[in-house]
Amino acid sequence: MLQRTYRVEFETDPRTRQVTAKLPTLNHTADFGDTAEEALFNLRKLAMGLVEVMVDEGKQVPPSDKTEKGGVFLSLSLDVKTGLKQKRARP
Repeated sequence: MLQRTYRVEFETDPRTRQVTAKLPTLNHTADFGDTAEEALFNLRKLAMGLVEVMVDEGKQVPPSDKTEKGGVFLSLSLDVKTGLKQKRARP
């Protein structure tokens, strides 16, 4: 099981009021929504997909961010064995 925790940064567009959630440590992966909760939900799906691809391609997944300074963090868990099995099963 691969587990990582990354610090989330939020930004609100002053014109549209849409919220962007970003993971600086994970290649600045970002997604948006009408609320912070929606942006975070969308970001989780996107980040999980990115981590799965990184594992399938044998790329290094960035280590977790340190959480002692506080803030908002997104925790991701991936069954590495499943990802690797799916990779081997492809023709």
